[in-house]
Amino acid sequence: MKFGIVDSVVFVLYIMGTVIFATWMGSRKRGQSASGYFKADKQLPWYVVGASIIASGVSSEQFIGTVGIAYLYGMAIANYQWGAPITYTILIFIFLPFYMRGNVTTMPEFLEKRYNKTCRNIYAVVSIIGMVIAMLGVVMFAGAKAVNILFPHVSVEMGIIILAVAAGTYAIYGGLVSSVWADVLQYIVLMGGGLIISLYGLKYSGGVGNLFHKFPEKAIMLYSSHHEIIPWTGMLAAFFSVGVWYNCANQVIVQRFIGARSEWDARMGVVMAGFSMAIFPLIIVIPGIVAFYLFHDQLTDGDRSWPFLAQSVLPTGLIGVVLAGLASGIMGTIAAVVNSSSTIITLDLYKPLFRPEATDKELWKVGRISATICMLVGIGVALFMATMSKVTIFESIQTVFFYMAGPITAIFLVGILWKGATPQAATWTLYIGFASIPLVRWVLFQTPLLKPYDSFPHHTFVVFVFSMIMLVILSQFTAPKPAKELQGVIWDKSALHIPESEKSLNRGFRDFRLWWMLMFVVIAILYWFTNRQSSGTKWLEAERQNFHAVGGTARVQNRSEVKTDFNLWTAQAQILFTPAVAGDALSVKFDVKKAGVYRVGVMVTRGPDYGKFSASVNGTSSTISFMRTSAGPDGNGYKVTTYDSRVYNGDITSSGSDFMGRPQNRTVVDRIELGTFPMSEGTNEMLLISDKNSVKPGYIGLDQIILTPEKTR
Repeated sequence: MKFGIVDSVVFVLYIMGTVIFATWMGSRKRGQSASGYFKADKQLPWYVVGASIIASGVSSEQFIGTVGIAYLYGMAIANYQWGAPITYTILIFIFLPFYMRGNVTTMPEFLEKRYNKTCRNIYAVVSIIGMVIAMLGVVMFAGAKAVNILFPHVSVEMGIIILAVAAGTYAIYGGLVSSVWADVLQYIVLMGGGLIISLYGLKYSGGVGNLFHKFPEKAIMLYSSHHEIIPWTGMLAAFFSVGVWYNCANQVIVQRFIGARSEWDARMGVVMAGFSMAIFPLIIVIPGIVAFYLFHDQLTDGDRSWPFLAQSVLPTGLIGVVLAGLASGIMGTIAAVVNSSSTIITLDLYKPLFRPEATDKELWKVGRISATICMLVGIGVALFMATMSKVTIFESIQTVFFYMAGPITAIFLVGILWKGATPQAATWTLYIGFASIPLVRWVLFQTPLLKPYDSFPHHTFVVFVFSMIMLVILSQFTAPKPAKELQGVIWDKSALHIPESEKSLNRGFRDFRLWWMLMFVVIAILYWFTNRQSSGTKWLEAERQNFHAVGGTARVQNRSEVKTDFNLWTAQAQILFTPAVAGDALSVKFDVKKAGVYRVGVMVTRGPDYGKFSASVNGTSSTISFMRTSAGPDGNGYKVTTYDSRVYNGDITSSGSDFMGRPQNRTVVDRIELGTFPMSEGTNEMLLISDKNSVKPGYIGLDQIILTPEKTR
């Protein structure tokens, strides 16, 4: 199943059609006015608001980065989608009423109303840097990376230019109107395209039940608080720090509902986005698990799993549709970031600092010019990233987002809930909060007490809490803003009330509160079902266990030592065992909290320098099971076969080439089963033994140990 001429035609026609449609909507709907360019004259219906929130916030970082990280960690990544309604609730009942009733255009503008011009200027600059670099540049790079996989003759650099020109054309020309109406089309295509690849993938992998039976660890929803990427404590903290910033104080998202024609449309748009997030794991998480099931010993880079899966499982014609879905997300985000950045540059920097008397038409022109500049800078960032190796998309974007969020969320959340927060305290909180980030990351979390929790979600939460405390303390020693100037920017019960003019819109099945509650019910059911599939499975990072070599040497090998595009260890390292002679063994001891019979799986590394080994658990020899995927009859689909052997071969070059015809000269991971074993409470031992019949023993690489209690299955 290869990308063909039909797919190329579908993809190109979609790109052209989107640009033409969005440009036409921009020219038809609004004239040359700042209000039309930046706020769509506040005439957007709820379905446009909801579609635009999703299309502008879902892009290549999800289709490439999130699918790539789900390839490794499974459904735990769905917490980012299923947790979104928590911050959507804060948005609906706390922030949204004040933005809408106060006629706010930008988030920095709101900070000036609440605090002062300095806060406005700081946040304006931080927002532009964050949006143009962390979002625009990375999104274009990730999207071009996917296009390059499916169109090998289109280089990453050329892909960046194509995507930038396509989205930039209508975003710069028509402003918010063009962007949001393009988002409606893009929402339909990205959701439809995402579902297509998931359904085809599930068809070839035997369905969700089979995936979670084979790999129960992929159904784990909460990982240890010591996890390097997605600790459960960090994810929970993220809902109230990064989540509040991203959904409640981020210009890209907020600008979508600011243009709504009523509060009801704005709130229903947010609820629609919440329902979309409920089903989004099917689109951006399940494909990662499917790709792992079918191709986990084929891929060297998790970020390649979505386009590789699309090219592998879809028939000609549908690949073009699915790629159009990817392009939809990319162009939607590019257009949203360009429009939001130009809004802040024009209304928060240019007008108040340089041309307070600027006319409406002048602001419209400056908006277009600043949008063009932002696009050019984003292209430059993307081209720079294309020169870097081992860039993991998910971590790149999430790290920047998390580090931006702490101080900003603190002054927004505390500021809207507590009238005692003062302008001077907020200003210094921003300065001190951002300055504390390197100290928190490289000093505080390197102490023995916090070193086990060293991850960017925890860093952000500490900065967030520290910033809130700092804001409260400094407010005790500085002058508050006059009460009359705080009217309309401090939360009170009026935010819970529906305006008299809109009560008729909130009756019966049109009541947004009914749909808001239903949204939570749907997500709760999905979460409960998924968590049950993990069957109590525990995931242990091998390098964090007690290990030693019985002959030969064993050490922790960091990912940075692998001089390829390999990025598939589930942490930053593995155990690398080098046998001196055949028969040497790697001993790994691990703790079990409750005695019982456990199914034992391990993640190991395969490559040209790796060798054969056998295994035992608590002295009992193992029959090693591993899966291999082959093309189906007549090249139709795929067949996954399980093989059993006393000896496992980690030398990937021994098989010549894979079923895709590629030479086996790269490093990959392999998920293997050792069998079921009785285990006692406390310490248990696993041995990986270099094959005694090997003339030249090779490396043995161990990434993780997976324990599933059999009695619960």
